[in-house]
Amino acid sequence: MIDNESRELLAVHHTGFIVAEAGQIYRGYTNSDHGIDGEIEFKDDQGRASGKRLYVQLKSGDSYLKKRQRDGAEVFQIKNPRWADYWQQQAYAVMLVIRTSDGEIRWMDVSAYLKRESAGGKAVRQIVFAGERFDAVSVQNWRKRVLGGG
Repeated sequence: MIDNESRELLAVHHTGFIVAEAGQIYRGYTNSDHGIDGEIEFKDDQGRASGKRLYVQLKSGDSYLKKRQRDGAEVFQIKNPRWADYWQQQAYAVMLVIRTSDGEIRWMDVSAYLKRESAGGKAVRQIVFAGERFDAVSVQNWRKRVLGGG
């Protein structure tokens, strides 16, 4: 039986491993109760830190995503409304990374989703999670998107 602390450690270490496998930099934040658990900084084509990054919010376990009855969509409830505002205010994209108990890890740009859904001042309390597989290839794809070309 894996407890919550172990689950969270798995998410942190898996994230660090995947980012390292993609040849990029992962920094976990020790004080992470503000809605961001760490960051991925992308290296430029010379292998130097570029200053360009993504923020990550890590969630581990099966309780974070609920299947919606009417359409089967996976929904993530934003338990802390402050986080939704905080995620939207960041200078870089905030990625929600969810690791389920079967070891599958997916991620999604939640800051873009929230900006889109809260247009017109609408309060957003849930995210329809359409996460892609979180692996070295997806990290590399995000690097290209963030750095342009490369």
